[in-house]
Amino acid sequence: MEEISPEAYYDALFILNDAPKSVLPISVIEMHLFSYLGCMLALFRGKPIGDWGYSYAITSEGFPFSAQFEEARKNLISNSLVNSDENGLLEPRQPELGTELQTVLTLGSWGNRRPWLRAATECALAYPVGSIRYAIGRTPGVASSIRLGQRRTLLDVDDINLLYDEYQIVRSVLGTNAQDHLSPAVVWLSARILQKEDAQIGI
Repeated sequence: MEEISPEAYYDALFILNDAPKSVLPISVIEMHLFSYLGCMLALFRGKPIGDWGYSYAITSEGFPFSAQFEEARKNLISNSLVNSDENGLLEPRQPELGTELQTVLTLGSWGNRRPWLRAATECALAYPVGSIRYAIGRTPGVASSIRLGQRRTLLDVDDINLLYDEYQIVRSVLGTNAQDHLSPAVVWLSARILQKEDAQIGI
């Protein structure tokens, strides 16, 4: 069995436990998407990518994917903490998953990751998951890989620098008073989703 990344395991727990009820049951693609969005929100707040604990690549289907996160997700199913239906949709088993989450929170400072992942899933209260996926698909690294039909590692130095530039624009719009994680995320996603809408009406 593959060694499980602790960070990936905790993140999978956080996403499934904290996701709004409207997001559940959740697909495998959506879990990876929210994990990746959470990583970007952490980057925006200054967390080095090397401290995240696992990496991402863009798949041939055009969505972010982490092999380490996938192993953690499978582990939750094999440990009967998550149910998977015939369509592959995932539903947390409660109280089992919640109990596991409370246990792992006593093992270290993993809880400081939780607000970023919670904000990532709460973006689905503002926009459909399909719109969030579209917005992520237009981010540096992801967009170029989709356009060229290439698989590559995401969040290299060039990707991160471009994302930081975008986020500084968001922060300048919100000002210094917005200290929560969700507001900047929604504004940042909104800008990319609106680009799609403008293109559709020919602006």
